[in-house]
Amino acid sequence: MKNITNGFGKFILALCCLTVSLDLWAAPYDNSNCPQQITPDTIENLFREELSHFPQEKIYLQTDRGIYMSGETLWFRAHLVDALMLKQANASRYVYVELVNPLGNLVERVKIRPDSLGCFYGHIPLGEDLPEGNYSLRAYTWFMQNIGEEYFPHKLIYISDPVSEAISPEISYSAENNDIHAEIHFFTKPDNRSVTPTQAILFPDGDRDKQGKVLSLEGENIHYTFKKKEIPASRTFLLQTVYDGKISNRYFRIPELSKNFDVAFFPEGGHAAQSTTIKMAFKAIDADGLSTEIEGQVLDEEGQVCADFKSQHLGMGSFRMYYVPGKKYHAVCSDGTGVSRRFDLPEPSPDAISLNTLWSKDYLRVSLSKSPDTPLGTSLTLVAHLRGIVLYAQPWDNKQSYVDFEKNFFPAGIVHFLLVDEGRNILSERLVFSLQKSALVQTEVRLDRENYLAREKVDMDIQIKDINGNPMSGNFALAVVDRTDVKPDTVSNIVSTLLLTSDLKGHIESPLSYLQDNRSSSYALDLLMMTQGWRKYNIPEVLKGNVTGTLPYNLELGDEVSGKVEGLFSALKEGNISLLALKDSLIGTELAKPDRNGRFVFDRLEYPSGTQYIVQALSKKGSSKVFIELDPYKSFPAPKIGFIPRIEKPHIEENYMAKMDQKYTIENGMRVYNLAEVIVTARRERAVKTESPFYSVGTSKVLTEEDVKKGHFISTYDLLRRLPGITVTNNEVRYRFAPVMVLLDNVPEENFDFDLLDVDDIKDVFYSPATSVGPLYGSAAGNGAIVVTTKNGFVQKNKMNSNIQTITGIGYQQTVEFYSPAYDTKAKKESTTPDLRSTIYWNPSVQVDESGTAHVSFYTADSAADYGIVIEGVCASGNLIYSGEKIVSRHNASY
Repeated sequence: MKNITNGFGKFILALCCLTVSLDLWAAPYDNSNCPQQITPDTIENLFREELSHFPQEKIYLQTDRGIYMSGETLWFRAHLVDALMLKQANASRYVYVELVNPLGNLVERVKIRPDSLGCFYGHIPLGEDLPEGNYSLRAYTWFMQNIGEEYFPHKLIYISDPVSEAISPEISYSAENNDIHAEIHFFTKPDNRSVTPTQAILFPDGDRDKQGKVLSLEGENIHYTFKKKEIPASRTFLLQTVYDGKISNRYFRIPELSKNFDVAFFPEGGHAAQSTTIKMAFKAIDADGLSTEIEGQVLDEEGQVCADFKSQHLGMGSFRMYYVPGKKYHAVCSDGTGVSRRFDLPEPSPDAISLNTLWSKDYLRVSLSKSPDTPLGTSLTLVAHLRGIVLYAQPWDNKQSYVDFEKNFFPAGIVHFLLVDEGRNILSERLVFSLQKSALVQTEVRLDRENYLAREKVDMDIQIKDINGNPMSGNFALAVVDRTDVKPDTVSNIVSTLLLTSDLKGHIESPLSYLQDNRSSSYALDLLMMTQGWRKYNIPEVLKGNVTGTLPYNLELGDEVSGKVEGLFSALKEGNISLLALKDSLIGTELAKPDRNGRFVFDRLEYPSGTQYIVQALSKKGSSKVFIELDPYKSFPAPKIGFIPRIEKPHIEENYMAKMDQKYTIENGMRVYNLAEVIVTARRERAVKTESPFYSVGTSKVLTEEDVKKGHFISTYDLLRRLPGITVTNNEVRYRFAPVMVLLDNVPEENFDFDLLDVDDIKDVFYSPATSVGPLYGSAAGNGAIVVTTKNGFVQKNKMNSNIQTITGIGYQQTVEFYSPAYDTKAKKESTTPDLRSTIYWNPSVQVDESGTAHVSFYTADSAADYGIVIEGVCASGNLIYSGEKIVSRHNASY
């Protein structure tokens, strides 16, 4: 027997010895001199080498709440940490956050850069026409694509439709052959009375841009049959209803009506040894890929019952059994509906050697399971690593039957045990979870009073300490939410994400259920470790000395525009390439030189969202007779339906629906001034009706071909007179009585005669100010330009000059501060405008100083309710911050 202590100290020491930097790659590892026999030092060196080549990041997505109404704003914080120490990471310059609809289609993508403290946060406006349904947020850095989308964090949110407050469809399904019949009933709220909508249209693949199926509303029941070929991969359709003059859109998922389920069996350690008792775990999933509860029996070839079992948590359970040499075994399983299925158990291996683990009160015991006649060999090595850091690597002592590790030996997280032979082959693997209370800080929230009235100020002090009571510094996001409207998230948080699910592939149901402080939760957690694989690194290849080489996705430090320029007969070896960044006006310039092959690159560009790049090439002598071609802008990973977990519609309080709808109605008629870096946003934005690169916020109204049809204009001059500031005198077009440039299909035209242009050939026209066109055309555009785009092209070459190209990238989102009203005057307190906030306060970046204390303040809203306080973040030391218990009480009294 061995008793192993002081693993955490080794973890810290290993990190100190390992220089892991996301912006510096180590030299490729040379395995030509690797020893034939693997030694503990070699194992640690190989893992260390892999970490230096392939450092990794993790993200936890925190939102102000989990339920929204279309037209609201979703606020989020992306906690980006390094995967080893879980400290705040800032090697990647940007985090991408995407909103994905139930069809698996991208709705919105925002690019976030860190604030002065290195924190990533932003917002996503939810369009008022978004259909109701389950949506998913996912976040990643460009570098995280190296580990694959299966490790991107996803956070589920529900977006409701205010019309569903009045009418709600309920659908039942039945199957016949390969078709699925849907029977739809409509009910009013809150009296649950059956009604018939004015119109109902079903879009089988969920796409409103395609032709929908108008449902017959005659009779009591409304039916639709989905043919097998029209059921989309997402199994999601959209139902649009018209009731009381209002349109409602909602996504529904077509359930798998098959009664089939599948059960997978996992011998502990990965292999079943014969002639000995082993532990067998199992996991049952239904046709939808979600857990289902089962019970069953294991039988041998003669039908003798060898074991009984029953799932204990989310379709998982375990039992013990004995493999008799030469016999085969199967399991007969049944679910709650009475359906039974037979499954063959894994066949045993006469040479199997498997790792077994057992947690006790004070230690973790690791032992081996094998057939009595199987020799252990003389060169087995037991390895244990946590997130890629080797904490234990020692030859297995055949004289000892087990190795004990003190309970506090391993830091918090998933520990991966390996049994390796002398040929560097993995004989057995076992995951265990180490839950150390020291990994979490103690959070204390102190309020200036116990109860509050409407529109009163709340002063709050938040203190974080380690397990010994010492103050900790760090950063966290704070959400204060009306608990009457939105219930707290009981499915996941920053602890379950960074310590558990971020290291496991696929969707983990209800991860918080595994981290409760009780025996049943510990048992369920060990079942998860036996049935879920850890594969953040390719460990078999690492042990062979084949560490990761070149990574396909580099660390992103800025935006990039690249391309090639050519002269009349060959690549332009000398010359000047300029880049103009325009957003309403010129906001930046960059210069570059082509290489000997005419290639050029502008890197580390950083401009806000909506910025357009105009790239111009000139020869060494300043000639524009060169040709420029830009490389395509980088492509982003498309969401995959299989990685989007499915949930049912959550319970939504009717009072919340009515309150949020009223709040939106009040604000929709007002301009909302967000406290930002000279940014003012409006609730409604003017729609862009042109694809011209010269369009900006400062341009005039865009007149389109639709306006031409409605206006019945006789000539182009008549149309131009409709542009603000444009005058036409004797066929001379001016802007505010000054000569103006003309850009026809993006090509400058001197002394253009508009009589030559048929008004019906115009696609769109607008006036662009000098701030938008002047940087490109100089004094010629000093008074701005009239930009005309034709339907089919007026000139032969319908493109910009050959030495000029434009491209629009994805700029960073400019920071907008969450608006929380301050009732610091009597007039404000007595205002008759209702304060209907559901998110009372949101602060995505609260800094905790060295004393471990932070102070925040906000004002209560009008509704009498308890406010839930959620605090999530990381300390400078890598300890995790989470608190979701504190309540602020708002009494039923007002001014």
